[in-house]
Amino acid sequence: MSKFKLGRGWIEEDKLHMLHGGVPLDDFAENGTPLILDSAFGIRVKDIHGREYIDALGGAVCTSCGYGRKELAETAKEQMMKLSYAESWSGITSTAAIEYAHALAEFTPQGLDRFFFVNSGSEANEAAYKIARYYWATKGYEEKNKIISRNLGYHGLNMVSMWATGMPRFHEKIGAPDPDIVNITECYCYHCPFGKDYPGCNLECAEALVEAIEKLGKDSVAAFVAEPIYGVSGTIYPPPEYFPKIQEICKNYDVLFILDEVMTGFGRTGKNFACEHWNVTPDMLCMSKGMISSALPIAGVAFTEGIFQGMLCSGPFPHLHTCGAHPVSCAVAKRNLELIIEENLVENSAVMGKYMLDELTKLQEYPFIGQVQGMGLFLGFEMVQDQKTRETFKNKEEKKLTNAILEEGVIVRPGGSRIQIAPPLIVTKDDVDDILAAIKKAVANFKP
Repeated sequence: MSKFKLGRGWIEEDKLHMLHGGVPLDDFAENGTPLILDSAFGIRVKDIHGREYIDALGGAVCTSCGYGRKELAETAKEQMMKLSYAESWSGITSTAAIEYAHALAEFTPQGLDRFFFVNSGSEANEAAYKIARYYWATKGYEEKNKIISRNLGYHGLNMVSMWATGMPRFHEKIGAPDPDIVNITECYCYHCPFGKDYPGCNLECAEALVEAIEKLGKDSVAAFVAEPIYGVSGTIYPPPEYFPKIQEICKNYDVLFILDEVMTGFGRTGKNFACEHWNVTPDMLCMSKGMISSALPIAGVAFTEGIFQGMLCSGPFPHLHTCGAHPVSCAVAKRNLELIIEENLVENSAVMGKYMLDELTKLQEYPFIGQVQGMGLFLGFEMVQDQKTRETFKNKEEKKLTNAILEEGVIVRPGGSRIQIAPPLIVTKDDVDDILAAIKKAVANFKP
């Protein structure tokens, strides 16, 4: 039994000792965290007051195999007793890391079978940018070091990935922008920044990449990075021609193409990885979250053999982490991957997601529900003041509706002007019906 005893209640101890990101600090200091979870199993979580919720967000879009998986806990225990730590640098690695890399190479898109393992999606993005710059420098192009990303994109909040994140609210009071990170116009057909209507456009959002490369100079651009589907900004999907066009542009200008599949990988969209929907394969792919159902920290960059061969030189790759390729995380991630395959979770995501999308689309009978999008179990719907003009609300109606759905016992999340839904991939039709019933009831009773 622990000798450390709480002297106050959970809320007071939280207020006394913790700092949480993404919440107004003055409100937290006064009121604490609104929802403190204590236990979970399957797709359901329970708070400190004993109330149970369906987690229709899968944690942070990450608990793909569900909560409380005995298989993952047992694997962690076995690996901790066998080899609880080994670095993966300076001439040392572990059998657990090698075994996981071998298994993962059979799941990732063909050609992406080299891996660099880290601990979070932010770290995976940072590593990908560094690999890109190191690759070009090794080939003699040391000036080819700029990274292009997109407005509305989210790539983590480390110091470089933060500037690749095209969301100004994450940049406040942090300092001057990184001059080697450039954001281009977003791809958001429902609110096209070019004033066009798809499909009656010329993919100006993709052509924005051409303009940026030519303005910066192709000999200065190392890579372009994008989420295949905007995540934190609200589950926003591109038109099907967008990423094939982006890949073509990157090839034409000798720019490495990085896809950030931290949120969309491992079956989330009904494919192993979202890029498979459009038959594109990037030069590098960032992954985390569903990689281990976030039972432990692990993330990684998958990249091509061509990039690896281009990096070969006499010196070491100057990037490492104390807990990168941690043997316990690698062993658990391998078991998580086995569960995804054994339980047909990619297929379940596709089937349950299609059913959920069809049902959510019916919400458009309400005048404040706009576009509804989804692939697999990665869905969202937009809140609008007017369906014809697509004008969004200015007074955080998305947050109000999210709270109303929470009162019905279901956790979802507002992202931009959208409500995001991404339950664990293990959901059954009965689970989905429970989620839909709560959302439909909250929407029916909602008064914007």
